[in-house]
Amino acid sequence: MEYRIQILKESKNFFYLLFFLLVFNTSVFAQKNSHIELNVVRSVHGTGDISGFNFASNYISSINDKLSYLFSIGGSTHSDKDVLIFDVDDRVIDGSILYTTSGIQVGFGFGYNFINANRHKFVLRLVPFGRYQSTSIPDVSTVLFPPLTELPYPVVVFENNSPSETIAAGIESNLLYNFRLNNTISINLLGSLQFDTNGDTIRGFGLGIVKSF
Repeated sequence: MEYRIQILKESKNFFYLLFFLLVFNTSVFAQKNSHIELNVVRSVHGTGDISGFNFASNYISSINDKLSYLFSIGGSTHSDKDVLIFDVDDRVIDGSILYTTSGIQVGFGFGYNFINANRHKFVLRLVPFGRYQSTSIPDVSTVLFPPLTELPYPVVVFENNSPSETIAAGIESNLLYNFRLNNTISINLLGSLQFDTNGDTIRGFGLGIVKSF
């Protein structure tokens, strides 16, 4: 319990600081050639290979025709289950084991436009980030069936040897195609891959919408 309270306090202070830096730098460095975007990615979390979504809200400002910098606030949620159906007293019971891993992250990085045409852009991005994550996936789960327990229903035993809440540093890479619809609106098609010091990877493909100002 003390460890959980401590990591929650550290995570709050960490993200308060990053949020302040994001707002401060956005107000200081904002330029006319800037835009905001929202990307949503259908993804797979490497811990248990569970599927879900991650998203990012980004502020991007151009340094020149090829380079840009960005601030990013995003998150992810992934879930899965181990199906466990059994009968007790002529009733069918769904005792499936549900798992969820979710996180939030804040980053600052750079993008390189290696193709920058009138309506089309191809961009490579690298974004270092800090991430807070919570997971309900146990390190070990064992199902004991009635022949072993002499009970009329299965018994599940969980082992949790690592913390369920973590703070990690990592890096996200995006390969992005941007198509401009008009002077202020464009859309993104992107592939995303990230990994962090907690040993987690998230990879997937998604869409985004961009507003220039």
